[in-house]
Amino acid sequence: MGGRANAAQPTQHTQAAQAQLNTAASLKELTTQTGAGLTGYGVRQPYSKGTVGAKLYNFITIEDFADENSAAGDWSTAIRAAVEFAANAGIHDVYGTGNYEISKPVVLSGAVLGNKGLNLSLSHLVASKNWPRNTTLWDATPMIIIGDQVQVSGLNLRINMLNGGGRADGIRANGAGFALSHLHIGDARECIRVVANGEQTWPNASVQLTGDFWTDNWLAIYLSRGTKGTAPISEAWKIDVKFIAANRYGGILLRGGSQYAQIAGDHDYNGRYLSMLRVDSLEGLTRGTKVKGSRGSGEILTAFQDKHQFWVAIMEPRDVSAPEGKSSYSAGETLTSSTKSSIKRKILEVHRAADNESGTNFIDILHDFEGEPFARIQATIGYCSGIYGSLMFTSFITAQNSFSALTDNIRGLGVSSSGTILALYNRAESDTAFANITADYVNFQKKLYMGAHLYEGIGTAQVIGRSSSEFTTLFSLNEFPEDRYLQELNLYKVYIKTNVLGVAGEFLVNLTSDPSVKEPMVAQAVLWNQSAFAWRVSGYDFQVRQDSVDQLQFVANILRV
Repeated sequence: MGGRANAAQPTQHTQAAQAQLNTAASLKELTTQTGAGLTGYGVRQPYSKGTVGAKLYNFITIEDFADENSAAGDWSTAIRAAVEFAANAGIHDVYGTGNYEISKPVVLSGAVLGNKGLNLSLSHLVASKNWPRNTTLWDATPMIIIGDQVQVSGLNLRINMLNGGGRADGIRANGAGFALSHLHIGDARECIRVVANGEQTWPNASVQLTGDFWTDNWLAIYLSRGTKGTAPISEAWKIDVKFIAANRYGGILLRGGSQYAQIAGDHDYNGRYLSMLRVDSLEGLTRGTKVKGSRGSGEILTAFQDKHQFWVAIMEPRDVSAPEGKSSYSAGETLTSSTKSSIKRKILEVHRAADNESGTNFIDILHDFEGEPFARIQATIGYCSGIYGSLMFTSFITAQNSFSALTDNIRGLGVSSSGTILALYNRAESDTAFANITADYVNFQKKLYMGAHLYEGIGTAQVIGRSSSEFTTLFSLNEFPEDRYLQELNLYKVYIKTNVLGVAGEFLVNLTSDPSVKEPMVAQAVLWNQSAFAWRVSGYDFQVRQDSVDQLQFVANILRV
């Protein structure tokens, strides 16, 4: 049974591009005639005010710039031409409702766009099968490049569906990059990195990044400072993607230069290609170091200290999450490097995504600020399976997950509650509570230490004038039944001090619940100057008088013991 191979069929959208080219000549001819502004429309033609052409001139479409490349299946030049024409013509809205396959990056030039405030909306953007193939997380070619020697600002870029074809980065800054802009990517998948900043040469700050569902990428978001230029930070990004899930090496990787980021949305099932190793030291281990274990090799994505322990996250070439795969590294063996023979670190623990009892701990956000003075990340997240990294105690993080109550980290203060016990944690030091508070007690893990400062109960102070007969109430004691365990007496230790050297007193006072006992019993009284002042108990009032100086300052500190 014979036959012949079918020629590749043009896509519906490519056919539309060819149709656009076919009609372009007719339009061009039409618009040269008198009255063309009323009967036709040509995007490059000037129209008088009040004509149909002038009305249509408020926006342009990508199809208006379809060319031979578009007809052949590459819309990159058409998109760039539409953007640049709009910027030069003072048009602020560019729309594309088609499925745009591209074979090379779309460059949004800062020299053209500047801060003119462009709204660019694309329905579908797809990297072609001929896109250059990446070899690592760091060398993919981006589908959209923003910036050059001039920075872009005021850009509103919206892409409903972005697909990197398993080879391309999504969006990356170039040169001066971009700032004060809004990027929205609804569905992002099959990208190496969806958004990657770390090669800019100028501050790329205060960018709003939103989306709907980002999945099946190598890494969703990478923010860092650039390696050269003038303060090339990526600070104060506002990130709110509804669901970042199932991306190989984590959902978000934040490094130095990305301080003050604000994160929202939900995050889960990320980091399945990472092995988390606790090692005896980070000496010789840094980001990018190539390492190997007994069953494979990889690259260190992050190396950090947390709670006086040393950790590295290593990128594996496959899914090593439980129960899908197995890490290339084992506890007890030595971690070495093929490029640095001096590296010989002992592996103390090995963890992978989903290896806890419930199979729910994933590696969603990497808070990678090792070597930085602080992070200052603000994260208010609905659900997040795991945040890992250094200097977590310098950030404000509140997140929920299904296996740990310690997802709130307010500058290092962790808070959890069982319903009866409120526990406080110093997350920089330990995951063991330093204080437990109930309706009955406050319990500290160790001693309460006030340094050289006063440990004070109920304090009272008065200035009492000279008198040989008149007593003044310094303080009153009260009988509280709820302060007892059984029917024991209430016992108070009272210290009295004055502003005169050597004039002080110490008293041990009992209170009873017996209604027939009208006054407390002073079980012990010690005065350091017997003639300086006199005291008495009248009812539950503790009274003093003094005939030593014109004015004597009394301070009482009352402790229940």
